[in-house]
Amino acid sequence: MRANDCDILIAGGGLVGLSLALALSGSGLRVRLVDQAPATSAERPADERHLALNEVSCRILTQLGILPTLGAAAAPIRAIHVSSAGEFGVTHWSAAENGRERFGVVVPARRLLQELQRAVLARSDVELVAPASVRDVRPAADSLSAQVDAGAAEMDTVNARLLVIADGADSALRTAAGIGAQRHDYERSAICCALTPERDHQGTAYERFTRSGPVALLPQAQGRCGAIFVVETAKAGRLMALPDSDYLAELQQAFGYRLGRLREAGLRVSYPLRRMLAERLVAPRQVLIGNAAQAVHPVGAQGFNLGLRDAAALAQALLESHRQGADPGAPALLDRYAAARQADRAATTGLSHALALGTAMRGPAAGWLRSVALIAADRIEPLAEHLLLGGMGYRGNTPALARGAHS
Repeated sequence: MRANDCDILIAGGGLVGLSLALALSGSGLRVRLVDQAPATSAERPADERHLALNEVSCRILTQLGILPTLGAAAAPIRAIHVSSAGEFGVTHWSAAENGRERFGVVVPARRLLQELQRAVLARSDVELVAPASVRDVRPAADSLSAQVDAGAAEMDTVNARLLVIADGADSALRTAAGIGAQRHDYERSAICCALTPERDHQGTAYERFTRSGPVALLPQAQGRCGAIFVVETAKAGRLMALPDSDYLAELQQAFGYRLGRLREAGLRVSYPLRRMLAERLVAPRQVLIGNAAQAVHPVGAQGFNLGLRDAAALAQALLESHRQGADPGAPALLDRYAAARQADRAATTGLSHALALGTAMRGPAAGWLRSVALIAADRIEPLAEHLLLGGMGYRGNTPALARGAHS
């Protein structure tokens, strides 16, 4: 193998691509990770998202050695409160009442990225090339070749046995591989920032449905919250331009006063919300994970959790294949991976889409149905247990990195 060749070439060094690289480190597989963004998080665009990591994600990140390094930045979710503006239904779940310490944790996305980058850069068997892009992929019988373009006339031809496409919802590599995608524009944008509520959040994650979309306040350390305000995209520009006090007043009107007055808003960042579902996950010697495979609405906070399960499941398949001396890009291996991800992927993306559409429906009948659904989720124990386990990531085959009793 030439010095710049590898076993696994990962295109995309975001949270999911980094997690996969880290999961494969120490296995004997040579991994090259190529990302279009700069190598350090400080040079990247601001990311003010706060990620609600479910319990399966916590287990995976613990096995990777990441969750313990986050310390107080990983704030536990001890309760979940869901309501709908102007309607009577409410769901309230307590971890303690369900015999659990927590339902998951909330982590600033930028801090999680920093810790993943630090861990990957410390691994001698993972090479991070950034900023750079992968292009001109040419699969062959026993390997593929690709161009790694680092700019300034620097272009390397890399041979790899498998290309993992993890470069986001607008992946050019997915298109080049001949994989189509189903798309839906929600005509909504999410405005994210941190803030301080007047009252102690007590580890409760709040989600409130409004006619424009959900508003979420997620617990963070030192009494802070990560706020997600979903609005019509046509209104997002006006809200982004408001002074902090005026923006908080708009957010307060949508969320209400369960946590008292909202204060001390941090930097705001806006993201358009679109659904993307790849029509298949594999092509010759290529496989999709994370947002390149599916991008979902943030309602229910399932996007990164689903992508992380992709990475864990693919790592499991590749490690087992490597121990057996098998080809990591073999069609049978990739088909088994895709089949193993089918149930989780279908359930999670389907539920997210249904919630996004259902919570935006207008009219008295729609409001009555939402309220009945919230009351049922609160009071019917088997339904609540089913929803909680699904929300905590226990759908389909649980990746080996996260196995253990979910008691």
